[in-house]
Amino acid sequence: MKLALVGAGKMGGAVLAGAVRAGLLDAADVGVYHPDPGRRAALAARFGATPLDDDGVHHADRVLVAVKPQSFESVAPLIAQRHASYVSLMAGVTTATLSKRLGSRKVVRAMPNLGAAVGASATALAWHPETPADDRDFARRLFQAVGTVHDVPESLFDAYTGLAGSGPAFAAVVAEALADGGVRVGFGRDVARDLARQVLLATARLLETKHPAELKDEVASPGGTAIAGIRTLERHRVRFALMDAIEEASDRARVLSRDGEDV
Repeated sequence: MKLALVGAGKMGGAVLAGAVRAGLLDAADVGVYHPDPGRRAALAARFGATPLDDDGVHHADRVLVAVKPQSFESVAPLIAQRHASYVSLMAGVTTATLSKRLGSRKVVRAMPNLGAAVGASATALAWHPETPADDRDFARRLFQAVGTVHDVPESLFDAYTGLAGSGPAFAAVVAEALADGGVRVGFGRDVARDLARQVLLATARLLETKHPAELKDEVASPGGTAIAGIRTLERHRVRFALMDAIEEASDRARVLSRDGEDV
């Protein structure tokens, strides 16, 4: 068994689906484990994978741990094995804690975001100092199947949560505000939502090749409509509000990480 998925959450399922879709793994090489036999069978059927019992998970070369952090303490003894390598999706559980609980120094900590569900995640990776290069490379390829990957010092994982992890919520607030603005100036709700979505979609694609300031300058012609609107945004300190939101979210992640350190 090349990979065992432990847990039945949306994120673990999204990563596994992306890896199979990209050809990194074949469904026949994947097993799924959950302490509840019913959920285990349902998840295995969803991916065409093999359901694993308590003994079966010990035959996997690699284990993707996708359980809730508060469940890790009870699950760890069931999946711990010295020969396997582990990739964890659990927020707030450090590589030191993973190594201690799982009895392995081959551990990678990954933090994808909601974009994994549509192949557009931004994933942060960190690992135990003794994790072999091939295990680190496998983790990179696993998450490249659902988006982009960044090797990040573990000390910056809380900051990652503030920007990339929480960012989709902030962008959604911006999208909703754009749509509300459209309704205010006369559009129907459905049209306004579609326009807001298309604006953000086009902007994201343009930002793949342009600096944000460059794109802003291209749209904001002298004495035009966009620069008038930007002046209003600056007057209401929208730029500062977004920066502050990321800092607040990072601080909150830091508190939650401290709470999970002794899981």
